[in-house]
Amino acid sequence: MNRIWNVGLLMILALVGLSCKQAQDIKAFTEAKYSLQGVSEIKLNGIDVEERIQERRGFSNEERDSLLAAVTSNSLQVSSTLALHVALQEETAEERNLTITELKWLLEVDGEEALTGTIQKTLVLQEGLNMLPIQTPVGLATDGEVPSYTGLSRLITLLGQRSDMRQRVTLKIKPTIKTPVGDIESPTFITVSKPAGAVAQL
Repeated sequence: MNRIWNVGLLMILALVGLSCKQAQDIKAFTEAKYSLQGVSEIKLNGIDVEERIQERRGFSNEERDSLLAAVTSNSLQVSSTLALHVALQEETAEERNLTITELKWLLEVDGEEALTGTIQKTLVLQEGLNMLPIQTPVGLATDGEVPSYTGLSRLITLLGQRSDMRQRVTLKIKPTIKTPVGDIESPTFITVSKPAGAVAQL
């Protein structure tokens, strides 16, 4: 599906006479490998999650109830800084960048969809490490039209266990790319890998 999207996108850009460099930049980033190097300054409705992780201190029962109520009422907000590394397939001496106008994300725990949201902020990606300050609403993933609590329950359990969650949590993204012919959204979610030995605090 992503290959079809890439080809269709490039055909549209070619038809409108987009410059060769712009077309190459978009192609390079749609074929790039994305890896999450780290997440810092994490706050959920003002609760400092990073502090909890560093002190090996889980959420209190009151905080868990408050966060669960916020999720179910669609009033939960998360802010953090993502360290996202972009590895392009082909090396080039030219500087490449890609403008994303919107970024949908999905968090899975042990393969179960847990939380989802949309970052409605313009982000400019470059090759290498990108430090992206974000703020996004958080909602429950759905099974059809029904909210799914399985992934969220597993996430809360992991947080309560004060354990390393990195191998059990997966982040997926669906970017909307800015082009001269309008914004174009990826048809599928892209899995953001976690490099071995990464220090990502999830």
